[in-house]
Amino acid sequence: MCISPGENTSDTIDEQCSSHSQSESSLVSMTANWHPQNINRIRLAIDTLPTADPGYCAVFDFDNTCIFRDIGQAVFRHQLFHLKYRLNAEHFAALIPELEEPLAGVPYSVLRTTLIDLYAELMEQKKTKSIKEIRDLEAYERFRTLFFWYAAMARKDERLGPRFVLPLLAKLLAGFTVEETALLAAETIREIAAEPLAAHELHADFPEPIGYVKTAYPMGMKPFEEMRQLIEELEGKGISCKVVSASTGWLVREAVRSFAFPVQEGNIFGIKVKLAEGGLLTTEEEHDYPLTFRQGKVDIIRKFIDQPIALIAGDADTDYEMLTLDDVAVRLIINRNQKGVISTLYQDPRYLLQGLDPTTGRFRPSRETIAS
Repeated sequence: MCISPGENTSDTIDEQCSSHSQSESSLVSMTANWHPQNINRIRLAIDTLPTADPGYCAVFDFDNTCIFRDIGQAVFRHQLFHLKYRLNAEHFAALIPELEEPLAGVPYSVLRTTLIDLYAELMEQKKTKSIKEIRDLEAYERFRTLFFWYAAMARKDERLGPRFVLPLLAKLLAGFTVEETALLAAETIREIAAEPLAAHELHADFPEPIGYVKTAYPMGMKPFEEMRQLIEELEGKGISCKVVSASTGWLVREAVRSFAFPVQEGNIFGIKVKLAEGGLLTTEEEHDYPLTFRQGKVDIIRKFIDQPIALIAGDADTDYEMLTLDDVAVRLIINRNQKGVISTLYQDPRYLLQGLDPTTGRFRPSRETIAS
């Protein structure tokens, strides 16, 4: 039996899951914290896939689906706080578009000029000062606060949005080789995974018309053990697991490796930029490679994953289109209490909703997530 998303079979499935789970020998370890109906329904669906259609795969978003937190945002913060950039001031300026209307009430031209001037000043300071010395400068606190705020506000802005911000995070890695990018991701994970799961504020004063700027970022990072175990179990049953992420692909590959998810490197897809000679990342987008955001995730699946899909898992609006694909046996949503279009699927019985405890960064045996 293949569970079709068009069938309202939740009651029947739950009854079958109850008896199925009693005889199921491959159990999640005692540390797992699934909502019981979810893991039971996943296993029942997987174990009853039609054998006439071999070569099934499972597709996972990565950030906040396989791990608690976001590897792309984490590396952005690590780069920013340690000023690990190889772009000169001119190339950095080219990444910040010119717009006429204000951004979150701040005159955009002033905002853009301030960011560029602060970047140029700090890159000049790096030639003679250590990062420890630079952190004492007012320009450092202003730049990291304003750039963090800019990225957050740009993501919400209709003119810019994720379609601008997500590639921007990849372009800020320009000048690093693929291997160095992986090392940067590993360094970020070592640093950030040791942090408490909390939020931290940044604030700085600027001359008018910018004025006082305040923003915040999430600290800490950890894998969802349940998702790692699920991927292991699926691979063991011959279901090839893929990752399609809206973070930079090379960063995701290193995070998959660092957190020991059993996904092959060639099955990991994320934001890409063109590579120059020697494997150096550039600021140019790969135009024949879909942007792995919303419909772009579906385009990646259609272009590179020519297999029937047994399971899709995601957590946010960026996953909506792939979660609503036809002919998928199981659709799993990590419940982050989102308010966007993804929330329209929360009460649909065709979707499995998995709750979280944000204070621990772990699953909880419920559909509901504790408010943070």
